[in-house]
Amino acid sequence: MKQKQLEATIRGALLQLLAEQGISLPVLAAFQPTKQGRVDDGIYFFPVGRGKRGWQSRNYQDDGAALTATESQINESMYQFQAFVEDDLTAPEQLLASDVLSVVRGVLQSMKFTQAMTAAGIGVQRATDIVTPAFVNDRDNFDFNPNFTVIFTHHRNITQATAHIQQVAPGIHRI
Repeated sequence: MKQKQLEATIRGALLQLLAEQGISLPVLAAFQPTKQGRVDDGIYFFPVGRGKRGWQSRNYQDDGAALTATESQINESMYQFQAFVEDDLTAPEQLLASDVLSVVRGVLQSMKFTQAMTAAGIGVQRATDIVTPAFVNDRDNFDFNPNFTVIFTHHRNITQATAHIQQVAPGIHRI
């Protein structure tokens, strides 16, 4: 599975399940080349690491003209999720970024989300705790960036064709 397909699948399932929780913030890929400056309210996610687990498995298929080998590897894609919500001091019922992110984390670990991901060939590992580092924003005010990471597992396949061997001639050769 390629990165764009993985991210589109995650985003689609997340949007649907967040709507069920009454959260209508956009879910966006962070750090896009067209966006600079202050970020809009929303839930952002982006890859922070790639890894692999186990050994490559091989499956051979003889199609007559050649031997086709398909090698499969389980890959881990670590994503960081973060939320930005402008604090409205006149709205005491407003969900702040950390509240939104708690719901996102819960949805990512929910049975409906993991079932949707499993059906798409994606595994969901346990999400980390939410951390909330502080920073000074573009308005020179303190702000917070609540975030957590979660690992998604998926298969990557490569296929290679190898010609059949016509003849093997054993022999001892001097070196």
